[in-house]
Amino acid sequence: MPVIGKLPSFPARLAALALAALMLAGCAAKGDPSSPPPAGVREDGSLILTRADNNRTAELRVGERLVMRLPENPATGYTWAIDETDSRLLTLGSTDYAPPETGSIGARGQRIFTFTARQPGEVALKLKYWRFWEGDASATDRCVVNLRILP
Repeated sequence: MPVIGKLPSFPARLAALALAALMLAGCAAKGDPSSPPPAGVREDGSLILTRADNNRTAELRVGERLVMRLPENPATGYTWAIDETDSRLLTLGSTDYAPPETGSIGARGQRIFTFTARQPGEVALKLKYWRFWEGDASATDRCVVNLRILP
C-alpha cells in the first residue's frame, strides 16, 4: 500500500490559513487592479471628461475647472443639456458647440460644458441628449459623472 504523507497538524493548517488570509488582505489593500482609474484627464489646469467617463467618479479641487466634451449633432435637433447638478458646488461657466473638424455633412461635433468647482462636497453631474421641445421622453442618451470636490 502506498504511503501517503502525514497531514499537517491542526495548528499548522490554521497557521497556513491565517498566512494566506494575510497575504490576500495585503493584496486587497493595494487596490483592486480591475477597478477603473479616476475619471478624466488633466490638461492645462482643467479636468477634461468625455462620454467614456459615464458612470465613473472624478475628483477635483475647489476653484478647478471641469470641461465636459460630448459628441453632438444639432442638425438632428438633439443637443446635450444639463439634467441635474448642484450649482452651489459646481457652477456652469459656459456651454458651446464645436463643429466637426471635417467638412462632412451630418458629421458630429462636440458640445463643451465648462464648470467651476465652488465648494467641497459630492455632486452628480447628469446630462441628457434630447430635443428640448419634445420633453424628457425624447432623451436618447444620458451621461452621469459623480464628482468629489476637495478643498
